[in-house]
Amino acid sequence: MVKMKVLYGTICMVLILEQVHSQTAGVFLNSSSGGVYSTQMNPAASSHMRYLWVVSGGSVDARVSNDYMSIKMPYHPSRLLFGNYPDSLRTVYNNPVWRWNWLQTNSRGETVSLHGFSKIAGPSAVFKYKNHSFGFLTEINVFADVLGVPKKLVDRMHNELTSGQKLQVDQPVNHKDILNVRLNIKQQAWMSIGFNYSYIWAFKRRKSLSVGVTYKLLHSMGGSHIQLDAGGFKEENKHSISFKSPGISYTNMMPRKNRFFPRGLGGMDIGLMYQKKKSETGRWNNSKKIHPDFLYRIGVSILDIGSLAYTRTIKTELPSSNQTLYLPSMNEMLSWSPEKTREELLKVVSQIDRVSPETVYGQRVRIGLPTRLVIHSNLQVTKYFYIDAVLQQNLRKRNGKNINTLSYLSLSPRIENKWFAFGLPLSLENNYRRPNIGMFVRVVWLYFGSKNISAIISPNGKRNADVFMGIQFGNNPGRAFKGKRPYIFLRKRKCAQF
Repeated sequence: MVKMKVLYGTICMVLILEQVHSQTAGVFLNSSSGGVYSTQMNPAASSHMRYLWVVSGGSVDARVSNDYMSIKMPYHPSRLLFGNYPDSLRTVYNNPVWRWNWLQTNSRGETVSLHGFSKIAGPSAVFKYKNHSFGFLTEINVFADVLGVPKKLVDRMHNELTSGQKLQVDQPVNHKDILNVRLNIKQQAWMSIGFNYSYIWAFKRRKSLSVGVTYKLLHSMGGSHIQLDAGGFKEENKHSISFKSPGISYTNMMPRKNRFFPRGLGGMDIGLMYQKKKSETGRWNNSKKIHPDFLYRIGVSILDIGSLAYTRTIKTELPSSNQTLYLPSMNEMLSWSPEKTREELLKVVSQIDRVSPETVYGQRVRIGLPTRLVIHSNLQVTKYFYIDAVLQQNLRKRNGKNINTLSYLSLSPRIENKWFAFGLPLSLENNYRRPNIGMFVRVVWLYFGSKNISAIISPNGKRNADVFMGIQFGNNPGRAFKGKRPYIFLRKRKCAQF
């Protein structure tokens, strides 16, 4: 019974829901206790850590989203978890009944897309020495993206699942819904070892500026890229039609024998962060943090600059081509004998260029990393109350030979101290199209929460759901960093704080 609940819940949350994501790095980006997670989003953030050292055991960041399906359950999801659902929805084995009509379908365009991205961050550490910060970051990334599935074809499949039987033969899928399809399927997996360095300058009036860079050694764990062009045709005039032949390109990229191939050039993150403090922060009576640590912080970073390099590849390609076919007139065909009609139609067919697929081995292929722009700010209103904002913008084309991410915008008020944090992130997810409200809690090293709690608090329990949790070892507590930094442009005494 327990196994069936787990299996059922996994299917609902991973394969069907509109979004499943846990962007823990985005949640802890502006936190003074963010540590390694802050450094992943902005390399300059390590200079603003509250502690001298940070060691993280790892984290998991997963996303699965689509723009077509969502779920509308007839009861609250918590009732499924505790087995409190009606007997009418139980099978003879006392398991919950799955019904395809619980699926809700809606798409804004003529095609359906699916996007998945997950990151497993391994053991990492950051250490500060005077104005310098050094970091060691490890992670494994898995990416999958499907773009261009015809909506009417998926509608047909959904209708068959809902009705429980195949539709009548006299209702076939219209060939026009299949023509002109541009299907793009991408999959990549890679691991990286990153080396972070940042430096901070202290200016007068308690202002500081830090810059950081993270260089990553990359190991491509394999991937594939499929592009399908269904082709099409249209009538130009009475005697000719424009014909586009189908085309397909399949590239299989196998892992390199050398795990961290130096010719791959690796990847890079760059970041900049500016901080302004109040003069009260440096007074003698602030040893117990009577006054806020800072007034505000603003940062910008560009992440994952570079590409994966493959040398062990197999590429099979059948290019699509445009042609014009000239047809005989109907009046002429009516006067022909069957033998002549057959002969003339064969001549028309012979006009089509016959192209055989070509296979190339060992071609060098580069796949662009998920380059993205991150702009963030953090305002400390009172001693323990903060308001931060994060904007992530994808900088890669979705239909190109690269890895792309989804853009989002979030605004998160939070309460935080050394041992505890509580926040309510408000966000626009899935390329700014889906508004969400979330909640997260941190108790010392343990954190958990959701970027969308509407499915938990909604009486119908419909739409999407999201849960994330983890442990950030060593981020709290650590040894407090109390290094004094002289002004770099003014040769004055260090005690001139304000």
